[in-house]
Amino acid sequence: MSIRKVLGSILFFGSWLVYALLIFIAADAEWTTAEKFGIGAGLYGVSWITFVAGSILLGPDFIEKIKLMIKPKNKK
Repeated sequence: MSIRKVLGSILFFGSWLVYALLIFIAADAEWTTAEKFGIGAGLYGVSWITFVAGSILLGPDFIEKIKLMIKPKNKK
């Protein structure tokens, strides 16, 4: 496996780890609502950037595999 595919996998699947951090930030009582919103929005943006970057590095064949998994079997 190439370094490009490994880095793409790390970015693609790592982008989902941000959501666990968002739950932690939402539950933390030390920050104000504005701070939580700002940090959450920043993390959400970082998550999407890493998701897209990972998808690009993994290539179109990976995207086609994801589409096949999402597409319903009965649909014509």
